[in-house]
Amino acid sequence: MKGRLPEARPQQPQLQTQATACALPDWDFDPFTWRQRHATDMPDEPTYEESIIQENIYDTKTDIQKSLSRPFVEIAPYNPIPDDCLALLGIAHVVKNEMQILQLALSSCGRPPDQRDGDFTPAPNWDSAYLTEIISTWNEPVALEPDYYLLKSMSVYELGISIQVSVLGHEKVQKYMNMALTLAQRGERILKTKLGLGEGTDRYWRFQTMMSYIYQHQAETVITAIKKLQESTGLRDKDLVGQACDMASRAVRCFHRGVRWHPNVSCVTGANNEDPFMDKEWVKMADLAGSCLQLADDFATRQTWYRHSLKLLQGALYENRAQAGRFLGLIAKIHLEYALWIHEQAETPLVIDALHMMSLTCEAPHLIHLYIRKASRWINQLKTKFPEEPINPSYHYASDFMASKDRAIQAITEHRQAHSLD
Repeated sequence: MKGRLPEARPQQPQLQTQATACALPDWDFDPFTWRQRHATDMPDEPTYEESIIQENIYDTKTDIQKSLSRPFVEIAPYNPIPDDCLALLGIAHVVKNEMQILQLALSSCGRPPDQRDGDFTPAPNWDSAYLTEIISTWNEPVALEPDYYLLKSMSVYELGISIQVSVLGHEKVQKYMNMALTLAQRGERILKTKLGLGEGTDRYWRFQTMMSYIYQHQAETVITAIKKLQESTGLRDKDLVGQACDMASRAVRCFHRGVRWHPNVSCVTGANNEDPFMDKEWVKMADLAGSCLQLADDFATRQTWYRHSLKLLQGALYENRAQAGRFLGLIAKIHLEYALWIHEQAETPLVIDALHMMSLTCEAPHLIHLYIRKASRWINQLKTKFPEEPINPSYHYASDFMASKDRAIQAITEHRQAHSLD
């Protein structure tokens, strides 16, 4: 079983065709040429922020083209031997008994869930079918003692996000999340002690993935609290923002470690495998990074989360190239929002090239018809902020087309209203 390193196998012909079809326009940017072109426009050297933006654009261009062109590395699920599966099932039954005792204790405190609680997920009952499903999809080597802690961590996490715990309040949910995290960390420490340091432990992807889920849940809980506080008071708690970003950073770090060995193909030929991360988990993490990006109020922090967001969306692009247009659109949106935020903070306006490269050219002219409504809005923002700067004619065409469409719809509406009054 090989990891997701691009050199693991040669590029397949169909991937080459797909990469060509989705290729980005030739941006042909390098910092030296850019500075030469604007030497007469700017009396001083580019600001630090301007230089960083341009370098980010250049790096992103390279990263996206690599994601589109490099071969897709298949990671088949690991198939534990039958004896290991039986031993793991035995451990699962031990965990089942412990969880049922814990769940029984929960039923004696607080009120039972009802329709007032909305659509919350009930806790699993840890019956034989549930345990068998976990074991049958284990997909990684078995290490009995560490796996006991991992199975218990997974179970406590499932209980913690269930309605049975949610009705008991935020503090109780946090207690279960912390308990699940401690169990996963303990299991991984035992695993490292047994195997030693090295790549061998990376194959046990469930530990890092489990911790990523927990950190992600904790970060999202804090972000929700920040938004509620801001809606009610108009204030943003800096300590809570720092806490959310810390949890999100840990989630992203664990995610990247876990996804390296997470299976991405089915063990059954021709099966529709829904277990692999594919693009959906990358997008979930990118959404979390985007939330932290919106919370940040300084250049350095924004830049950090901007890069996290790009890296995660590029990962989604690599996992599912059939959705290249969608992911390029999301990447373009991040570029644009980041550039406009910097422009709002700057004492002097940035050069128009930064906004051009970060927004519409990132989507590429051949994709603009897919995002014509958004593109029209973005172009209008560019016109407003930089009325004297030239804009690519194809972008003008898209904007004018949308404006004429809106005018036609308005004329039809007014015509119908006028005739209805007659």
